Amino acid sequence: MKSALIYITTIILSIAMLQACAPEEAEVERDQQAIQDSLDQAYEAEMEQMRQDSIAQALAEKARAEPEREMRRQSIEYSENGEFVVQIEAWRSQEKAQQQADQWINRGYERAFVVSSGNEDTGDVWYRVRIGQFNTRAMAKRFQTELNEDLSTVSWVSKTGQPVEEEAMQGN
Repeated sequence: MKSALIYITTIILSIAMLQACAPEEAEVERDQQAIQDSLDQAYEAEMEQMRQDSIAQALAEKARAEPEREMRRQSIEYSENGEFVVQIEAWRSQEKAQQQADQWINRGYERAFVVSSGNEDTGDVWYRVRIGQFNTRAMAKRFQTELNEDLSTVSWVSKTGQPVEEEAMQGN
């Protein structure tokens, strides 16, 4: 009986000591939160580095492409009396059309301009934003292709002064 009492006492003391040595629940939660915070910080730092790398790569690609783009742009031959233009936008508001033409000029397309088309008496007037003029349709098409590739624009080649209906019938 004495050994059973010692055995039970030893077990009780062991359990008491284990509970005294075990970390409290709040301490465990605090440790887990600290680990999670560290992981979150590492993740955010990695994501920020990836963003910075992506920006740097995009800027480097743009810098590499810019001389080629500029060289192509300079190979375009404008003409004061050319018969062809590239139409890039059309607006009902003359003010909006002029703002857009100014933006094209600021992008380096110094030959952007606005022309009006339609019947002012009925109010059916469009203000077309165009770039040009070009001596040949081929030169205008080449310029149009450059615009479409560089800026993903939708545009078409027109003859100066030619109504849109005639352009559409000719397949431009």
